[in-house]
Amino acid sequence: MEEPATLRTVLATLPLLRAIADTGGVSAAADELGLPQSTVSRGIARLEHHLDTSLLERDGRGVRLTPAGHELATTARRTLEHVTETITHIRADTARRNNTVSVVFQNSLGRAVIPALVKALVTERPGTRVNLRQGGRAYCITEFTAGAADLVLVAPPMDPQPNTATASLYTEHLILAVPRTHPYATRKSLRLNELHNQPTLGLAPAYGLRDITDSLLSQAGVRITYAFEGEDVQTVRGLVAAGLGLAILPPEGNTPDLTEIPIDDPHATRELAASWRPADTTRPALAALTTILGSDPSWLPGPAH
Repeated sequence: MEEPATLRTVLATLPLLRAIADTGGVSAAADELGLPQSTVSRGIARLEHHLDTSLLERDGRGVRLTPAGHELATTARRTLEHVTETITHIRADTARRNNTVSVVFQNSLGRAVIPALVKALVTERPGTRVNLRQGGRAYCITEFTAGAADLVLVAPPMDPQPNTATASLYTEHLILAVPRTHPYATRKSLRLNELHNQPTLGLAPAYGLRDITDSLLSQAGVRITYAFEGEDVQTVRGLVAAGLGLAILPPEGNTPDLTEIPIDDPHATRELAASWRPADTTRPALAALTTILGSDPSWLPGPAH
């Protein structure tokens, strides 16, 4: 194995030998490298000393490579080309990482909040790539905690964790979705205890909205058995519109088959929050995203802001 000092000398002078091989002379190599001729000559002399062999020999008024010089110059050229390719790859990968952000979010946010957030980000920082994944609240938190996402959007907010920042985006009042043909459809508001004996629909367990719904009903002293369970809000809204039951949901507006009724309970709300790791905001794309999340919420869609 070469001594470290010898190896450092060889590596440091490879560009000098490669330039001499390419240009055909010490002076021309010095011009190409932007170095004094004496620096190139001393570098080659040190290299010959460490290798204990001649790399150049006089050829009239110039020099030419010895067989050992040719061999080492060929290796130097391949090595420097490989280093250049590696540097290019690293720079491209760094640029890609700096320009990419991954977000994991609850299914119910995919209809309006996520499109609005992505639009605000690419408007602020054109060319940013956004990788999106969605699922239930438990899945989202697991993905973020495992480092598989840069930012998580969930409701309610995830519990505080070390080295994690959280920003509350908004709190919205939940509504009771009922079929247009239901007797409740003409009501101006409803109390939760009026859900006794009503067929009730909801999201499956482990979804954030299901946890909120169960807690609200428990506090109101209402015991129910879910008639159907879905894995996203739109599915549950469809089941309501089909006349299969009632559901506590985020507001989206009335449809021909579904009416939204305000719930007469100040606790019938859900808070949406974003969490990220501040240490990761050295990456420009994530820094831009977190700046948007902490700014004027005018980017939020409709009733959310």
